[in-house]
Amino acid sequence: MLESLSEIDVVGHRIVNGGRSYNRPMVITAEVKSAIEKMAVFAPLHNRLELDGIALIETLFEKCRGAVPQVAVFDTGFHRSLPDAAAIYPGPYEWVEQGIRKFGFHGINHQYCAGRAAKILGRNLADLKLISCHLGNGCSLAAIRGGKSIDTTMGFTPLDGLMMGTRSGSVDPGILTYLLREKKLDGKALDEILNSKSGLLGISGISADMREVIAAMASGNQRAQLAFDIFVHRLRTGVGAMLAALNGADAIVFTGGIGENSPEVRAGTCNHFSYLNLTLDSAKNVAKPVDTDIASPESTVRILVICAQEDWAIARECWKLSPHASTAR
Repeated sequence: MLESLSEIDVVGHRIVNGGRSYNRPMVITAEVKSAIEKMAVFAPLHNRLELDGIALIETLFEKCRGAVPQVAVFDTGFHRSLPDAAAIYPGPYEWVEQGIRKFGFHGINHQYCAGRAAKILGRNLADLKLISCHLGNGCSLAAIRGGKSIDTTMGFTPLDGLMMGTRSGSVDPGILTYLLREKKLDGKALDEILNSKSGLLGISGISADMREVIAAMASGNQRAQLAFDIFVHRLRTGVGAMLAALNGADAIVFTGGIGENSPEVRAGTCNHFSYLNLTLDSAKNVAKPVDTDIASPESTVRILVICAQEDWAIARECWKLSPHASTAR
């Protein structure tokens, strides 16, 4: 436990969207803050709040002990390796020139889980093909080959891809043009619906929390059952897409609040991949969020449950950029 602010040498921040130019951890400067602000239009629920956090630290430390270095670690950075075929949308080429492309998110934890999986398996990360399933209030998958992201489900914004707590994930864009044209909704209304009134909450009408949805499902609530079924169906579909991108996998990692704590979701996902020789009985019984190998040794694909450690990953990047790191070498 800290006794005073003087014990803090550096402060790290998770920044959701750094765009293509800011894809590696870096010390925060006025230029970096300007870039974070610029990218806030693509991650309105995240970047501006993160800027508020940076400003709060600046004010607090300047009043109490003087400025402290702050480091930005970008969620989009891990996905800088996405090939153009995976990152570029099939719209007009002008979109590419305007910077509209798949950025991918949750990269800090996807990268951490890839490294942790390699250690658990006793394998060289460079030789592994992994599917990382980050499942929480926000959800995304990443196909990781040789430690690099080659595909992911979130896209231009964190709204794309899987069904989430309050976010819809991918929907037919024709639905949106229909709502604009026929129901006279504007962009702000669509944003609110897709980001705050959809997903588990929107379908179940109960909660964005998977634990509450499963409890209601067990009590016979049909909308809760439907929400769970849609979530798992879309998760299976996403895992299948990542398998195709990788041409197979050595392991599938479940992480995040749902991934770590819901054996129902893990089993519901894995039971449609029996051809991969998974051990489903073990998958159903693992509920605690611990680093776990829950498949038998002879399985073709290993199923791992790994605790999300974004804070540790950010702290490690802060150390690398701190003056102490150079003196410790």
